[in-house]
Amino acid sequence: MYKYSPTDEEHIRIYGRTVKRAPLPLYWTASGVEFDTDSTEAYIDIECEYASMEYYLRVEIDGALIQRFLIPCGRNQYCLFKGFPEGTVRTVTVRMETQPFFDDKDRRLLIHEVSADRILQPVTPKSHRIEFIGDSLTSGEGLTGSQNIVDWFAGIYGLTGHYGLKVVRHFDAEYSIVSQSGWGVYCGWDNNIRTTVPSIYDKVCGTYNDASWDFASWQPELIVVNLGTNDACALGSPAWTDPETGVEWKLKSVDPGTVTGSDDRDPGSQLTGSDDRNPGNFSDQVSSSENLAQPELDPESKKRFEDAVYDFLCVIRRFNPDAYILWVYGMCGAVVEPYIKETVEKYKAEAQDARVSYLSLPECPEEDFGSHFHPGPKNHAEVAGLIIEFVEKHGIL
Repeated sequence: MYKYSPTDEEHIRIYGRTVKRAPLPLYWTASGVEFDTDSTEAYIDIECEYASMEYYLRVEIDGALIQRFLIPCGRNQYCLFKGFPEGTVRTVTVRMETQPFFDDKDRRLLIHEVSADRILQPVTPKSHRIEFIGDSLTSGEGLTGSQNIVDWFAGIYGLTGHYGLKVVRHFDAEYSIVSQSGWGVYCGWDNNIRTTVPSIYDKVCGTYNDASWDFASWQPELIVVNLGTNDACALGSPAWTDPETGVEWKLKSVDPGTVTGSDDRDPGSQLTGSDDRNPGNFSDQVSSSENLAQPELDPESKKRFEDAVYDFLCVIRRFNPDAYILWVYGMCGAVVEPYIKETVEKYKAEAQDARVSYLSLPECPEEDFGSHFHPGPKNHAEVAGLIIEFVEKHGIL
C-alpha cells in the first residue's frame, strides 16, 4: 500500500478551514479531502471523539455517492472503495456531513492517513474558489431523512442536493463553508446576541479552535452569505437575558401582533439557549414562515439588525478585498428582506464598493421540506440554479 499524509498537498486536496498539520482536523460542514487515483482499493485512517453529536462521513467517486456512514469513537481504518479495475483514474472525495456542535466539548475528527494500492495522482488545480457563510440552511440540516423525521439530531444533516455543492461543481471550484444552525447576523433564533456567525468568522472554528484564521492562505473569488433567517425568527421568540450582565435583548416589530406565537422557531435552527442543543420533539410546532406576517421592525430593532448586516459586510470586505460578495436570503421566508436589501445598497454607496449584491431566494413550500421542517433537495436545487444564473449573468467568475 502507498501511504499519504493528509497534508500532502501535491496529492491530496483539502476542503474547509482547518490547521494543516498531521493528523488533520476537520471542523466545518463538507470539510474533507479529495484525491485522484487509479487504485483498485483505498482506505482512510480516522480518529474521532464525541459525547453526544456523532459524525457522519460521505464518500463519493467522480461526484457520485457510494457510501455514507456514522463514525464510531476511537481510531479506525475505513475502506473507501474496493474491487475497482486498475488503470482508470477516478476522483475520490471524502466529506464530513455534519456541522460543528459547539456544546459537545469533546467533539473532534482527525485524519491520520490515506492509503491506496496504487499511487495518487498529482492534484489538478480547480478553476475558482467560493466561500459560503450561513446557518442551518448552509449546514445541510434536513437534507438527510424524510419529512416524517421531525426530531433534531446529527443524522438529519447531509450534503445530498446541497445548494452550495451544486454551485461549486458547476464552476469547478474549491470551497469553504462557515455555517451554524440557529445563528444569525445580529442574533440567534432565540434573541441570543452571542450566537452570531460574524462573531466567529475570523476564527478557524469558534470554540473548537479560536485561533485567528489566516485569510491570506485562501482567498475566495466569490462569497455567498445566506443569513437572516434566524434573526427573523427572533421576532417570534421570547426575549433573551444575558446571563453575565442580566441585560434583556429582543428584536421587536412595530406591531407585535404581526408575529404570531412566541415560539415560531427557525426551520433552519431549532436550538435552545446559547448553545446548539435541540429543544426536543418539534412535531407540533409550525415551522414555516407563513406564521410570520411581513412585520415592520421597530426603530431600535431595525437599527441593530441593519448595523449588524453593514458591519459584517465591512468585515468580509476587509478580510477578502478582491471577492465578490453575494448576500442571498429567502429559503424560509422574506421577513427581513427589505432591511438586508436596504443595508446592502447603503453599504455599496458609502463604501463605493460595486462588487456586492443581494439576491432574493424562493421560499421552500411545505411539500418540498426535507427532515426536521427544513428545505429539501428540490428547494436547494432551485436556489443553486438562481445563484449560478446570477453569477454567470454578471460575469463574476
